[in-house]
Amino acid sequence: MSVSVQLHEITGANDAEEAFIRESVRLLREAVSMPGFGASVRKADYGDTQWKGAHGSVRRLTGEEIWQRVQIGQEAGVTGDHTLNLSIAVVDLPGPDSNSDGPPVIGATELGTLPIRTARWFLSQCMIAGDHVNMAAHLMHQWMHVSGFVHGADGHDSRDAPAILGRLVRRALEWNYGDRIDAEITAMLIGGHTGCSCKLPAEKTQTAIA
Repeated sequence: MSVSVQLHEITGANDAEEAFIRESVRLLREAVSMPGFGASVRKADYGDTQWKGAHGSVRRLTGEEIWQRVQIGQEAGVTGDHTLNLSIAVVDLPGPDSNSDGPPVIGATELGTLPIRTARWFLSQCMIAGDHVNMAAHLMHQWMHVSGFVHGADGHDSRDAPAILGRLVRRALEWNYGDRIDAEITAMLIGGHTGCSCKLPAEKTQTAIA
């Protein structure tokens, strides 16, 4: 059974931003429905696959278990309906030009909860570059947090489950939409130079390992 993607709501966006997001969601829907996408998720070389259950337990899932959650649209704490449900809030988060001490933040989605919170500065950069593909990859990454997947205590890891799924979406779309992919935005997403707020405290990570 193919995976569906349903966009329920966009908040904080103007008309041009909303149109850009809707096209990116269309590409995400196309990517996850492609033949072979499931196999690429199951067989990916993950560095970390930490997932936090509704009752606070943390464990590492296999590639097969990751694909099962994606395939059935398993958001945290709800019954899967074979749909990746998206609500997107465009919000002001620290960007490359901010005075924040930390790295720029692309997304700040609360674990296991919609809406996906995406940075206005990142959306703006994708729009300037015409890069719907990396926005689709970002939305996949953030949906993984809605499903319960976390980064480790050190934050973003380019080989953890959310990052890998975003990369697989981009790879699935490269053949048909390679002209929409901006190299600098790709490097921003995979290079670990930007922050993401969905990470476990150090003590939680240690509990998971034990």
